[in-house]
Amino acid sequence: MADQSLSEQAREAVLDAIIKAAPKVGNSPAGVRDLAEAYALLERNLVPVAGVVRNKT
Repeated sequence: MADQSLSEQAREAVLDAIIKAAPKVGNSPAGVRDLAEAYALLERNLVPVAGVVRNKT
């Protein structure tokens, strides 16, 4: 039960961070994409793949 509570607290903290970061990224396509990816990962309970190399163009 404690693990579930901690998990929910972590989820809420990440969601709060996404909401607070949204005004800072403005209309930056990369910023908006990153926030959208973070939200999608949060909602799907996925772990980001650290080994994925992103195109930086």
